[in-house]
Amino acid sequence: MLIGFTVEGFQDWHPAAITAAMRRLGVNFIEYNIRLFNSLDQVLPQLRAMRTAFHLPIIEEEGWDFSSSERQQQIEASIALLLQHHRALSLTHFIAHPPAAGASSGIPPARLDTLFANLARLPRPLYFENIPELSPEAFRAFLKEAQERLGAKYAGMCFDAAHFQISGLDPVAQFLAFRDQIGAVHLSDCIGREDSHLPFDSGGDLPIRPLLRAMRRSGYRGSITLEIRPDPAGDLASYIRSYTLLLRSFTPARFLSTRLRLLAAERLMINRN
Repeated sequence: MLIGFTVEGFQDWHPAAITAAMRRLGVNFIEYNIRLFNSLDQVLPQLRAMRTAFHLPIIEEEGWDFSSSERQQQIEASIALLLQHHRALSLTHFIAHPPAAGASSGIPPARLDTLFANLARLPRPLYFENIPELSPEAFRAFLKEAQERLGAKYAGMCFDAAHFQISGLDPVAQFLAFRDQIGAVHLSDCIGREDSHLPFDSGGDLPIRPLLRAMRRSGYRGSITLEIRPDPAGDLASYIRSYTLLLRSFTPARFLSTRLRLLAAERLMINRN
């Protein structure tokens, strides 16, 4: 089972250094985004047997996505790089959002045409992530259209628990409602209506343990990505605890081996001091 993190640069840590540290911890899966392109040469040697996913650009962060016809030149450059490097990245799938612009009042057909034409050129299957701007009914309709337009390139839904939580919807109920479509999961804690990207047990509202129980009982074995951002003060303990909670829930043997790695690292630090 693929369980890992989103990775980009953090403070003085280069994405390649973060990738190497995660590999040593035993992490088998990383999700990158477009900021990987600036670090490809350094990151690729650090992956070794790790598998990856790639989160395509979204308007809220990059100012454009694959439905932005006015940014077709950037889209072309992104597709070319992904076609060139997807094997070296051991890329398993892509994550995309429905176009957020106009989503609450209906996504313009021209944006959908551009989106699906560009996505169809990618070399791996696509999961579509639920966004707060779309109701569950509207998102289900979008998934149906994506499947019709993309055929075999359509993989299903990327279930983002926090996006349902901040929309005032029960993420456990929504996981069960969409279970037959879900093949990828994004997890992070959140406070109120803010998509906070917090580690678990950081004062957020997400019912993480009931959700993990529902996932486990449903037989879920797809990928799980922790979309959490380390504390700017450098507290990585909660970051690691979130990861080990997932291992304990879904892969007990890997949980034990990771605990041994952590204990060995702690002893090494003590001896050095």
